[in-house]
Amino acid sequence: MRFWHKILLSVLALFIAALDVSVIMVMKKSWQLNMDSEMQRASSEQLLIANNIYENLNSIQARGTALTPILLASVSESYGDYYRKQGIYLQLWENDRMIYPPQKGQFGKSNLGKGDQPVSSDERSIQLSTQLPAPYQHLLLVYQRDISELFNKQQELNRFFVMINWIVGPVLLLLLYLLIRHLSKPLKLLSETSKTIAEGDYTKRVQLRSKDEFGELALNFNRMAEAVEQRVTELSDMAEEKQRMVDNLAHELRTPLTSMQGFAEFLTTANIGQEEQQTAGGYILSETLRLKNLAFKLLDLSVLRHQPLALQQVDISELFQAIQQTERPKLTDAGIRFHVQHTISNVWGDPDLLASLLVNLVENAIHASKQGSEIHMLAYELDGEAVLEIRDTGTGITAEMAKRVFEPFYRGDQARSREYGGAGLGLSLCRQIAEAHKARLSLNSVLGEGTSIRLFLQLYNNCPPTL
Repeated sequence: MRFWHKILLSVLALFIAALDVSVIMVMKKSWQLNMDSEMQRASSEQLLIANNIYENLNSIQARGTALTPILLASVSESYGDYYRKQGIYLQLWENDRMIYPPQKGQFGKSNLGKGDQPVSSDERSIQLSTQLPAPYQHLLLVYQRDISELFNKQQELNRFFVMINWIVGPVLLLLLYLLIRHLSKPLKLLSETSKTIAEGDYTKRVQLRSKDEFGELALNFNRMAEAVEQRVTELSDMAEEKQRMVDNLAHELRTPLTSMQGFAEFLTTANIGQEEQQTAGGYILSETLRLKNLAFKLLDLSVLRHQPLALQQVDISELFQAIQQTERPKLTDAGIRFHVQHTISNVWGDPDLLASLLVNLVENAIHASKQGSEIHMLAYELDGEAVLEIRDTGTGITAEMAKRVFEPFYRGDQARSREYGGAGLGLSLCRQIAEAHKARLSLNSVLGEGTSIRLFLQLYNNCPPTL
C-alpha cells in the first residue's frame, strides 16, 4: 500500500470516527436536556393540578358538602377531560382504590412511585405521582404525560444523521484524496528524482519552491545531489587521470626498456669493438638515468599529495644563487645567457620545493631555447603578492598546448622531450608544488617568441598561511 493510501484511509477513518462520536455525544446531551425539560414541565403541571384539586376540595368542604367518592371523581373528571386534549392523563386514588377514572386507564397503581418519582409504564410517557396536601394526604394524584412526539423527533434526527454520514463519507473521501495527492506531490517528485539519480543522471534536481518542511527537504536533497555529482565527477576525473597516467607511464617505460633490451642483446651477441661497446653502454646508461629521473619525479608527486608543508621564510638571494650554481653547466653547454633580478628579499615557503620548482622551470626554458638566447629569473612584488618568474625567449607553445602543459606525462614537443630524456612530469610537479603552497601558477606563451611562467606567493611580511 502506498504511503498516501495509508494517510487517506487513516485520516478518513479518524475523521469519520471523531465526527460520529462528537455527533452522538451532542445528540445524547440534547436528548438528556430535552428529557430534563419535559420532566420539569411535567412536575410543574402535576403540582399545579394537585393544588387546583386541593383548592376545589377546600371550597367544597367550606360549603358543608361531604367529600364522597362520586364527588372526588367528578372534581378529577373536570381536570382529566381538560388535560386529556394535551396528551396528559390523570388518576386519583384513595388508599388502594382508584376513584378516577371509573375504569382502569393506561396505567395502574402497581406502577406508581413514591412521592414525586416518575414511573413509566411505557417508554414514550412520563408518569408522576404525589399525595395531596393535608388533610387530603390519603388521596394520591397520578400524572402521565405522552412524549411520543419527542421520541419521533429524536428518531428523525437519527435518520438524518445516518443520511448525512452516507453523504459526507464519499465527499470527504474525494476531498481528502485531492488534498493528500497535492500534499504528497513533493514526495513523488523526490522519489522520481532519486530514482533518476540512482540510474546515473546526477544532474537531476527537485523543482520545488514551497517554504514548508517539504521545501526544506527538497533544498537539502538538491544540496546532497550536488555534492554527490561533484564527488562523482571528481572520482571520474581522478579515474581518468590515473588511467591516463598509467597509459603514459607504460608508454614512457616501453621506449627506454626496449632500447636497453636491444643494446644489451647487441652487447652479448655481436662481435663488436671497444668503441661500439662504449656507445652501446652509453645508450643503456642514458636510458637508465631517464628511468631513474622518472621514478624520482613520480616519488616527488606522491610525497606532495600526502605530506603537509611547514612553511618558513626563504631568502631569495640564497635561493637564486643555489639555482644558478645548479644550472650553470647546462646553461654554459647550451650557450644561453642567464639573468637574475629580484626586488624582494624573502617569501614564505618550503626552500627545497621552491628550488625544485625553479630548477624544473629553468631546465624547460633551456630545452625550449636556442643558443645565444636569454633566460630571466625574477622575483618582485605585484598587487601585494610575491612573484617568482622564469622567462625565456625560446620557441614558445600554442594556446592548445598551454591548456594541457601541466598534465602528468604531457609533452608538447615529443622529439625534443625524448632528446633531453623528459617524461612530461616536470610541469606537473611544479603545479603540485604551487598547490602545496596554496599559490597560483600562471603560464603565458607566444609561439616563436617565448614563455613566461609565474608563481604567486605570499610576501615575507604577511602572516604565514596555515596548511
